[in-house]
Amino acid sequence: MKIFGIGLARTGTTSLTKALRILGYRAVHFPTSFDQIVYHDAATDTSVACRFAELDRLFPGSKFILTVRDEQSWLASYARFRRLQIPIGKNWPMLREARRVREILFGTQEFEPEAWLAGYRRHTAKVMEYFAERPQDLLVMNIAAGDGWEKLCPFLGKPVPPLPFPYLNKKSPLSKLPPWLASAIRIPYFGMIQLYDLLLQRLQSRRLRRRPHGPGLDLRPPSDPFG
Repeated sequence: MKIFGIGLARTGTTSLTKALRILGYRAVHFPTSFDQIVYHDAATDTSVACRFAELDRLFPGSKFILTVRDEQSWLASYARFRRLQIPIGKNWPMLREARRVREILFGTQEFEPEAWLAGYRRHTAKVMEYFAERPQDLLVMNIAAGDGWEKLCPFLGKPVPPLPFPYLNKKSPLSKLPPWLASAIRIPYFGMIQLYDLLLQRLQSRRLRRRPHGPGLDLRPPSDPFG
């Protein structure tokens, strides 16, 4: 069984990833390859959200967590996030995947509030319709409104840990800075993140190739959802 966080970015996906790690799961935030999905117990964010139906078919018996948020709060958060994005490294795996995801979900690369809101509503409706006959496989969480262990742990059959729920990514202090200065601060950070992502993908691919497989187990799907 795998756990998939299928909420869009800025709905608490970073907090959910951290919470799953506290509960003992190997969780990846915004995976950029199918190998990362296979390697980890859980995966979250928009690169998972836009493929949830295909992942459900590839990993039957999995649990899905839809993180939601007040629409206007979500739009404001996404607007701040886009202002702070850096204009370099467009061919890095994470940013290349982000462009693909935006096209799938919103039909545009530019932050257009109407298109983003329509995409958010469309995705939420699609998820709710898909799991209408399987409510036991879907948990809806509003982490921004305070949902935490009391909803997550019963859904996963886990005891509540002796730690507070990790409410992360509150409004960044960088949002108060001029965009050029915020970007200058974020460039080294994002460069390290991208390098880590590349090295991690290679390491995980090697481990998967070396892992003894059971009879008939094929780690690649008929059509790679990240291909």
